[in-house]
Amino acid sequence: MRTANVSGERVRSEVRRRGFARMVADVSGRFRDADGTSHTRALGYQGTFAILSGFIGLIGLASVLGIDAFRSTMIEMSKTLAPGPSGQLLQQAAQQSSGASAAFFGLGASLISGTLAMAQIERSANRLSGRTKDRPGIQRYLVAFVLALSAGTLAAVGLLALAGGQAIATGFGWQGAASDAWMVLRWIIGIVAAGAGLYLLFRWAPDQPLGDRATRMTGVLVSLVLWVLFTVALSVWFSVSSSAQTYGPLVTVIALLLWAGATSFALHLGMAVAAELAGERPSRAASAGATPDRDATVRVPDVAPESR
Repeated sequence: MRTANVSGERVRSEVRRRGFARMVADVSGRFRDADGTSHTRALGYQGTFAILSGFIGLIGLASVLGIDAFRSTMIEMSKTLAPGPSGQLLQQAAQQSSGASAAFFGLGASLISGTLAMAQIERSANRLSGRTKDRPGIQRYLVAFVLALSAGTLAAVGLLALAGGQAIATGFGWQGAASDAWMVLRWIIGIVAAGAGLYLLFRWAPDQPLGDRATRMTGVLVSLVLWVLFTVALSVWFSVSSSAQTYGPLVTVIALLLWAGATSFALHLGMAVAAELAGERPSRAASAGATPDRDATVRVPDVAPESR
């Protein structure tokens, strides 16, 4: 406990010493030098597949097991699970998903996509920390697979609890005091589950942890706050804009992609904050895509000027 307190005080002292503007500038520079935009896009792309296939798989599993309350809850929840028109896309997928094939292929595809997403997070975290070398191939994907089952499941539980809200209470028939208690309890469950999933990523996704416990918790808090803000902002924007008239049916896909990208962006900014507070040195070679061997061996030779 004493170590945690000292570590937390060190983080607070470092933030006060730099100031908010300097901290933002340093984190932005680290994100830029590590080519964070490319990593954000890659993770958002994989995350979209994981969300859609996992949602379909859960609906199919509920259908196979005959849990009608859970299936109807998931269908109702799809309206509020993602911001704006994305909920319409998830609702259509939920209503059409049933049977063993949906469960098998949906959950299987979600696990594969989730494993690839976790492997991408390892690469992102390493680059943000200035390291250009990842784990060996087999080890990398084994760790990613375990993180997909653990951190991915916790993040999904947090998302469902926070976004489900009244849909969960309605689907399971909770009324009165039970419904009121759930509407309060869901915030605790959602934040704790999502925070625990993020903490596992900050601790185990990179080949070396992103700083100490207080540093990682700071990064997790930044990611959570930014994710909520981005989600609310996208929801408001889609509700007041004329994007549906502009893009037509494609607006649901665009909304889901934007939300997945915003979620990925929030995660990467949180990791950048943790790496900055941990004092990790950013590497400009990471943004150039250089391999570890080349980074370690390539040197510019000294060339003597030609004699005239």
